[in-house]
Amino acid sequence: MKKILKFLIAFTIGLFVFLLVMKIVGWNKISEAIILFSGFEGLIIILLTFIAAMIGVFKWKLILQSQGLNIPTGELGKLWLAGFSISYLTPVSLLGGEAFQVYFLRKKFNLSWEKSAASVIIRRILGGTFFLIFLVAGISAFCFYGYFPSKMMIWFVLLVTGGLLGLLSFFYFRVLNRKSLLKWLLKFLNIKEEKIADNKNGKIILGVEKEVIRFFSLKNRAFWKSLGLSFLRYFLLFFRATLLIFFLGEGIEVLKVLAVYGFANFALIFPLPAALGSMEAACAFSFNALRIGAGQGVIFAMSWRAADLFLCLFGLIFGIKFGLNLAERKLLDFIDKLKK
Repeated sequence: MKKILKFLIAFTIGLFVFLLVMKIVGWNKISEAIILFSGFEGLIIILLTFIAAMIGVFKWKLILQSQGLNIPTGELGKLWLAGFSISYLTPVSLLGGEAFQVYFLRKKFNLSWEKSAASVIIRRILGGTFFLIFLVAGISAFCFYGYFPSKMMIWFVLLVTGGLLGLLSFFYFRVLNRKSLLKWLLKFLNIKEEKIADNKNGKIILGVEKEVIRFFSLKNRAFWKSLGLSFLRYFLLFFRATLLIFFLGEGIEVLKVLAVYGFANFALIFPLPAALGSMEAACAFSFNALRIGAGQGVIFAMSWRAADLFLCLFGLIFGIKFGLNLAERKLLDFIDKLKK
């Protein structure tokens, strides 16, 4: 019930911001976005979106292979899409899509909790690394071309990005030096390690961390390959943003595109379903500040979301199938118990 309430609150806030932005730029921008996305240009954007998703799947497969596991690419792709859909549409549910992937990866392929959870966490950290790199690079590029309307907004953007970058840097500093983050956290909170180690769930958490630390090694080829695939995925998404701006009839300037892409990523930080409202507001602001036009920014945002929602459509189908298969298994197990 609480999760549904959180979702409704987030959706209401996002819808309010969306309506506010549309009132400013004009409702005709929706029809312009539909015309753009329904043409040949939309097909190219969708194709790039699917290629970027496939790269994410191959990266996950590589991580699992480094753990000595060989999961069929097709099945892994379905699970990736289902998890992506849950995370994208219900961001208020912290790690919702990831929890789904961990659970079904273990159930469907009989993996340990440690390996299934570690593979998802590693994949997310690698993706988050380049998400933040492009975010910081984009905001830095924006400072050369655009302007912030107030100092409060500058501090807010710097605080959020700086905080995330600081946490990521701290993570890499610890794991690359083979040091436990969990032990540091327990010490910081003044909790004895024995309380975690003697608990079943605590042992699983410690096991997951060992898998993560083992993977993040400069001597591990899988680490470097996965890092390269993460960069390729986010570079393709950056290229998608470049093409969208080109399709809008604007000239391609790398720093300006980087600035727009950075603010589009910033919009995804907010826990709003499908980045509703936050994407329009961020893109309208960045396009306007870069003298491209707030209306063009809204068309860009809606086209961006349309491509991601197209991906979500397949993810939801696979997610429902996973759920039905699980329900069928539980029903059969229940019937077997009754017979006995």
